[in-house]
Amino acid sequence: MTLQRRLAVAVAALLVTLVVAGGLVLLSQRRYVTRQLDAQVAALVARPQATLSLAERAAAGARGGVLSEVWIGTVAPTGAVTTVLAPASDPGLLPRVAPGEALRVPVGRSTTAGDAPRVRVATGTLKGGTLLVVAVPTQRADAAMGRLALTLALAGAAVLLVVGAIVVWVRRLGLAPIREMTQAADAITAGERDRRIPDAPEGSEAAHLGDALNAMLDATRDSEDRMRQFVADASHELRTPLTTLRGYAELHAGRVEDPDTADALRRIRAEATRMHRLVEDLLTLTSLDRATLHLGPVDVRRLLDDVASDLQVAQPERLVTVEAAAGVRLVADEERLTQAVMALGTNALRHTPVTAAVRLTAYATGGEVVIEVSDDGPGIPPEELARVWDRFARVSQGRAGGGTGLGLAIVAGIVTAHGGRYAALSPPQGGVTFRLVLPAGSQAEGP
Repeated sequence: MTLQRRLAVAVAALLVTLVVAGGLVLLSQRRYVTRQLDAQVAALVARPQATLSLAERAAAGARGGVLSEVWIGTVAPTGAVTTVLAPASDPGLLPRVAPGEALRVPVGRSTTAGDAPRVRVATGTLKGGTLLVVAVPTQRADAAMGRLALTLALAGAAVLLVVGAIVVWVRRLGLAPIREMTQAADAITAGERDRRIPDAPEGSEAAHLGDALNAMLDATRDSEDRMRQFVADASHELRTPLTTLRGYAELHAGRVEDPDTADALRRIRAEATRMHRLVEDLLTLTSLDRATLHLGPVDVRRLLDDVASDLQVAQPERLVTVEAAAGVRLVADEERLTQAVMALGTNALRHTPVTAAVRLTAYATGGEVVIEVSDDGPGIPPEELARVWDRFARVSQGRAGGGTGLGLAIVAGIVTAHGGRYAALSPPQGGVTFRLVLPAGSQAEGP
């Protein structure tokens, strides 16, 4: 789970907690106030006759503070309701009580008249079957609960505003720079070596981390440039002695009669040839890092036909097929692109048995041209697919063969220089497909 998602979950949890806590506070307070009202009502109905006498005196002018907001009346067996004492703030109050209804425990009821919509009411029994009714309006308690709910809502809103400000602050100073760093790192991994971490707010940890990463990337770039220069210089210097060594080995190979010496010269010539091929591949890689491509229109079908013909000449017994429409074209360096496709085809010839068919495929889709070189030979283990494009990488099993280990690295360099993508696919049933995806109007990278 990302940090941003965790932050969102935390804010959501806080919101739920505030709502639940506010609801519990309201519920607890309402229960407390209701119990207070019920206790007052229950105390009055516990002694019906005394309460009636007290209510009559209060109605006659001796109203006490205890009964100032209490309705007291009687309900005759016939259903006639008589108000003995009404609240001073609501003289027209009349609770809803049925004749003969015994309410020993206070309950909530609606009213038939008056300002208060609801009351807490209980009844006691007087002589002759008459009921004493005691009711207390809940209007003031309801208003207090409303004010409490509004207060809790405002407090919760204030808390959410503060939390929202903190979240925005954290995102701006922490999460947004980290997201930009991740995007930049992905772009650098994809081949944009000149990409750098964008600036973060000054003084933040993200800013310090971005500066450190940029310094590391610059140091790595400088180290790579020095290494490329060293490889290029060393390769150039090795060319001459290797050529001389091969020349002398070939010159004396036919003049030596001793079998052991002749075999030694043969081995020397073979190793010198292999080293010469390695040097040439290294020079190709260094030139790809610095050279500008010569772009022009390329007929992809014709290019694949030419490569297939060369592969067929190299191994006449090999089945090589081309599947591409005649109108597939792109803008690219034709020489370099031919080199890349030829390298993939040669890779298939070298690492698969002669009975494995090789297919060259091309098609256009969404402003891009896809070129695939597939074979029916042994597949590549899934754990090794990602590193086959690395320099000097070799598959540990399945696809035997020689080579310098730089062929696919050269292909990757050519495709990257064209602004394209590359991938290696190997299904469980066997075989390998090397896929090159190039923009139809490629733009070469600068030197």
